[in-house]
Amino acid sequence: MRGPPIGARIEPGRMALIAFCLPALPSHAAVHGALARTLAARGHDCRMVGAEGLRALAAREGLRFEGLGTREADLRGAGLVRTLLATAAATRGFVRRGPEALGRLASDLVVADQAEPGASLAAEAAGVPRITLASALPLDRDEAIPPPFVNWPFLEGEAGRKRNRGGWRVADALMTLQSRALAEGCRAHRLPMRRHIHEWISEALDLRQFVPSLDFPHASGPGARAVGPLRTEEAGAFEAETGRGPLVFASLGTLQGGRRALFAAMAEAAADLGVVLALAHGGGLTEAEAGGLPGAPTVRDFFPQRAVLAHAAACVTHAGLNTVLDCAAAQVPMVAIPLAFEQPGTAARLAFHGAARVLPRRRASRAAIREGLAAVLSDPSYRAALAVPAAEIAAAGGVTRAADLVEARLPRRLAA
Repeated sequence: MRGPPIGARIEPGRMALIAFCLPALPSHAAVHGALARTLAARGHDCRMVGAEGLRALAAREGLRFEGLGTREADLRGAGLVRTLLATAAATRGFVRRGPEALGRLASDLVVADQAEPGASLAAEAAGVPRITLASALPLDRDEAIPPPFVNWPFLEGEAGRKRNRGGWRVADALMTLQSRALAEGCRAHRLPMRRHIHEWISEALDLRQFVPSLDFPHASGPGARAVGPLRTEEAGAFEAETGRGPLVFASLGTLQGGRRALFAAMAEAAADLGVVLALAHGGGLTEAEAGGLPGAPTVRDFFPQRAVLAHAAACVTHAGLNTVLDCAAAQVPMVAIPLAFEQPGTAARLAFHGAARVLPRRRASRAAIREGLAAVLSDPSYRAALAVPAAEIAAAGGVTRAADLVEARLPRRLAA
């Protein structure tokens, strides 16, 4: 069953059924979940659609789940080869099973994660209008910028473009398996051939958390709308200790939280500087490991991140986009230790704007982290570099504006 085209009329009194199609990644689910809950509060039926691993994440976000009957690989601590294989398999799952699932739902609109082009293909194959949502670093393809997963600095002129063209060729080679899955889907459903991920970014509406003032200079696509971090009310509060020095927040996100040695180096560096450390390990440490960290950090699985950052003087982060945006909104300078995915590209952008000290993972020793923290705590230029991004985020509209833009793309209802 095919959904109605954008602008068509749907039955009076019926709100829209919106399918959120995304990979089974906690950080992506949190972003889609915030938007879906906001739209659900306006009366829409919002559901997450994806592989079986998304089921628990949808439940955590308070949303119904519709499965494709596929399973995604666990990417915690995954290397490059495992990640590429899992990415291609996830896209293949959406390509082969997504059209039927979306048709069965009779969706009025698909919100497809920009990082999963198979979801956009499935929507087109099912005849359902779609938009895209960049939960992570936008995947724009532009010779002015390097691919998002490399740590290359911004380089202007022809030298930079030549370097970037080479980088994109390498990216194409690495994504060959995903490209084959997309080509298979285009042929099977008689869609225009689009083999590359950037070709599936919606030109009608492409919601983005990342704001231009944190990005490298380049032209975005016609549908790009920077709405800032997609967040709803945060559960929990945080009481900052007083009289013990500046507060530093540390987190490596949900997929990289098991790196005990790196957490220990952070704790040692904080103790050396006499700062108060609040450390979130995302469930990656046992109780004994957490209790055995050096110094006297406050260690938990999770903190109410924005509440902590409201009091923090600095943050040590893996450069995951959600944490980076929360830091930027609160004007908290960072020590960035990128570990995987597009984190090196995000960190390179922070360095370009002077908002962070960036440490390669292999050089993130106790001494290096201590030096980086001392720099961002003592040099006001790091915090000042976040003034423009913080103002842009505050004015971007967040989840409310994102929901307004989504509703503007929905089929119009008959007047009651």
